[in-house]
Amino acid sequence: MQQPEQIGTLLRPALPTINWSETPQNSSALSKRRGDIVRRRFGSDDDFKRKVNPDTQMPFGKEPTKAVMGDYPTLTDIDIAYGKGFATEWLLPHIARLSMFAGAKNIGICQEKELAGIIANEYPFLKITEILLFFYRFRTGRYGRFYGTVDPLAITCALRDFIVERNDIIAANENDETAPTVPSLPKPGECPNIERLANG
Repeated sequence: MQQPEQIGTLLRPALPTINWSETPQNSSALSKRRGDIVRRRFGSDDDFKRKVNPDTQMPFGKEPTKAVMGDYPTLTDIDIAYGKGFATEWLLPHIARLSMFAGAKNIGICQEKELAGIIANEYPFLKITEILLFFYRFRTGRYGRFYGTVDPLAITCALRDFIVERNDIIAANENDETAPTVPSLPKPGECPNIERLANG
């Protein structure tokens, strides 16, 4: 079970905001920088796997906006930080946990590896927290269920549905940021000086 302080640490933004105008225009230099930030934030590859394991899915299930809008590393970032194929390796325990949770015993390690590779290849832009949110939501039954067998295609189809939900969260958040703010009137008790004037 994940220790509470590690989960709390994970909930803080994983990557400092990068001022894109000051970053090198060379994409390999930028990639290296993001990889360095990930390693500084999470430590070694073993530290990363220990800190961001299937037990950390629930906190982000409770805070989907934070999972989607937070500044966390993507699957590409962790591949850069820890080596090509690390994202696939990191996905394996999440897939295995889903299979165990469903009580299914048919998915083999070859299928798990292939599924993890497909997710890493098709969705390299997803943040690790979005992956955690996806697996949490899948386990809640949001995307259907397995009937005795784990179907990798059901998982990939569910991931497409998740992308739509993710995009809705992004759009809603962008709309909130661009909406003009309307000042609200103070509530009773918030402005004692005004209330004193009004009451004589």
